[in-house]
Amino acid sequence: MSARGALRPRALVWLEASAVAACALLLAVVADRLGRALVDGRALALALAGIPLGWLAADLLSGLVHWFCDRFFEETSPVIGHVLIAPFREHHRDPLAMTRHGFLELTGNSCAGLLPVLLAAAATTGGILADATIVAGAVAVGATNFFHKWAHAPAVPRAVAWLQAQHLILAPAHHAGHHRAGHAGRYCVTAGWLNGLVDGLGVFRRLERWLTAVGVPATSAP
Repeated sequence: MSARGALRPRALVWLEASAVAACALLLAVVADRLGRALVDGRALALALAGIPLGWLAADLLSGLVHWFCDRFFEETSPVIGHVLIAPFREHHRDPLAMTRHGFLELTGNSCAGLLPVLLAAAATTGGILADATIVAGAVAVGATNFFHKWAHAPAVPRAVAWLQAQHLILAPAHHAGHHRAGHAGRYCVTAGWLNGLVDGLGVFRRLERWLTAVGVPATSAP
């Protein structure tokens, strides 16, 4: 466990555990509805189409959060600093720190962010494609910090190595470019599928100029 992890407030751990439990329950509701809707080949085809859509959505979301937390605010910023910014800055100083984090530390923030989406999904019927996309996306978002962790781990299980080799989850060689570039670029860390497109179009550079122009405080960290 990292030094930061050893000092984590008990209330934060409790909130993370609650968020994970709530997400698991809501995801089960949506997944059960999806399963009951799979009555023919067309329904199955729609559900299968939702898997890559959900993975892409998670990849983009991971990039947005990663970029924002790398480029804005400080570890000392009220509320957001300790909960969200500090883990990213710790990762810059010690890329292997997250390999020592526990389950809740890796999943708590992600699940807290997923709660509004899963609440809305469980309360409405968006159809088979929407439900499949949400289920796949939620699973990917919840697991993204594990994919990121495994991209830094000196050794991983054989199944994880196979997924990395197929670029179904974040590959170590691909993610190494983020750290070599001074943490500029290759922000998407679910699978990294969108990094080439997003970086090539300068999406985050444009967003950064806009947010800075409207007064969002840029970080002083390197």
